[in-house]
Amino acid sequence: MTQGSTQGSTLGSTQGCNYIDGAWVPGNGPLLKSHDPAYGTVIWQGQQANADDVDRAVKSARAGFRHWSAQSLDERLVVIERFGALLAERKEGLARMIASETGKPLWDALGEAGAMAAKIAISIRAYHERTGARSSTHDGVRQKLVHRPHGVLAVFGPYNFPGHLPNGHIVPALIAGNSVVFKPSEQTPAVAGLMLAIWQEAGLPEGVLNLVQGARETGMALSAHEDVDGILFTGSVPTGKALHRQVAGQPGKIMALEMGGNNPLIVSHVADLEAAAR
Repeated sequence: MTQGSTQGSTLGSTQGCNYIDGAWVPGNGPLLKSHDPAYGTVIWQGQQANADDVDRAVKSARAGFRHWSAQSLDERLVVIERFGALLAERKEGLARMIASETGKPLWDALGEAGAMAAKIAISIRAYHERTGARSSTHDGVRQKLVHRPHGVLAVFGPYNFPGHLPNGHIVPALIAGNSVVFKPSEQTPAVAGLMLAIWQEAGLPEGVLNLVQGARETGMALSAHEDVDGILFTGSVPTGKALHRQVAGQPGKIMALEMGGNNPLIVSHVADLEAAAR
């Protein structure tokens, strides 16, 4: 798919809103729409991924994992650093998409887009600091520590930082040789689509990163899939607890849950209450 058609699928088309096995494809679930919270206009619409779509995405990620994990770190970093360069180059456009879909001020969205680009170097440095083979001998017993990719990881993104927070899971996972199926918030599908388009342009091999758009049903199908090796989640406490219960009794499946609370904003003595609410 060309860059132009990718952007078209992100902004208002029902075609190609999910990215599975290196191709933009429609889902087979219900219609999903994203609205600009400031003006109420529809800025994105597409068919949600159903359980069959999720299954195809996970199978694609499993095949992609075998190829990606076999590559050297230097080979993986060529693609990942290219993605970082493209993020820096597209910072303003990405920020405008974040601002339009979340309703946050442009200055805030620019900060988020900048943090996404900066995350590349931070993650590479962290990988080098925390991995590598180590060996020692204690009481005549030789001990050795090695690191290896874990497998297929499901990344669940939130609506409030729809680029930066899932990017903070996806980038380290890919550096380490894992593959990913990304399910963004149903409130911010356009930002996720733009992120995947940039990964595609960076040359990420097919299957290594897949995108499934949708709401609760899509997410539950992904987290329950037997071939998912780990769940990286940022979102609400109730959803995080539901995921924890769902994965209970599966010690081989890693889980990282980042669950936030409320951030109240108090407005007083404002002449234009409608503008303040927006």
